This record gives sequence, C-alpha cells and structure tokens, in this order.
Amino acid sequence: MKTKTKKALATMNILTWIVFIGCCMQTGALLFTFFMSLFTNPLAAKNLYLGLNLSDLYESSTTHYVLMVGALILQYALRAYLTYLVIRIFLKINFVHPFSPDIAAIIAKISYIAFGTGILIVLAKEYSKWLMEKGIVLNNLQQYLEGGTEFILMAAILFIVAQVFNRGIELQTENELTI
Repeated sequence: MKTKTKKALATMNILTWIVFIGCCMQTGALLFTFFMSLFTNPLAAKNLYLGLNLSDLYESSTTHYVLMVGALILQYALRAYLTYLVIRIFLKINFVHPFSPDIAAIIAKISYIAFGTGILIVLAKEYSKWLMEKGIVLNNLQQYLEGGTEFILMAAILFIVAQVFNRGIELQTENELTI
C-alpha cells in the first residue's frame, strides 16, 4: 500500500475516534441533563444541551417532553454507534484481502443503522412540527433535528457498497479456489 494511502487512512482513523468521543460526550451530556430535569431540577430543561431550551414543552406535557428528548438522545446514541462501527472497520480490515465477510457485514449494519437514524430524525422533526402547531414553543429544536434525509441517502449508498463488497468476496473466493 502506498505511503500516501496509509497516511490518509491513519488520519481518518484518528478523526473517527475524535468524532466517536464527541458523539459519546453529546449523548452523555444530553442524557445527564435530561435525567436531571426529570428527577432533580426541572429548570435544567431550559438548557439541556448547548442552549437547547425545551422548558415550554416540559411545562405543557411531560410525556411529549420525554418522547422528544428521548428521540434526541437516541439520535445521538445512534450517531455514536455508527462511528463505533467505522472504528471496527479500521480494526478488522486486512489490506491484503480487503473483501471479508466481517467488513461486508459491518458495512451492511452501518447502512441499516444510518437508515434507522434518518427515519428517526425525520419522524422527530415531523413530531416537533406537530407540537409547534399545537402552540408549544420549541425554540431552537429544529437545528438538532437536521440531516434526516442525508442519513437515508447515506444508508442507500452504503447498502450498495455492501453489495459490491459481497460481490468482491465472491470473486476473491473464486480466485482463491482456481489457484
């Protein structure tokens, strides 16, 4: 493998770890303030994470508050899981025989998780619009619900890549059998 490719992959591996840690911190911070707002101090709903203010939603309905913040936490947790799966690819990939069933399975799993994340974001965004139509002020929630369609598109692309990997595995196996 060329040195330039090795450096690019090493850089991507480091960046993936940084993104993974950042996603875990976002999830943990949101989870911590969510439980704090529910069980200790309801005022924590005014600043859940980086200025996210859902205090009006909390005051109008605890059920809607739990559902909306639960969707946000799940979204961030799924993003962290996606980056964890990318880290697993870096840990398992063999550049001599890159087409392995493990890598294909991880790529397929990433596509499924990305699709689920995209659907979750789209549903949460529509749910927030419905809540706003009911007159509930959700301040800056919309900026936390961006990227749903992009995740769905990424899922479709990764699904295709997983199918190409599966074909590569078949060809690699055929070549090994003919030698």
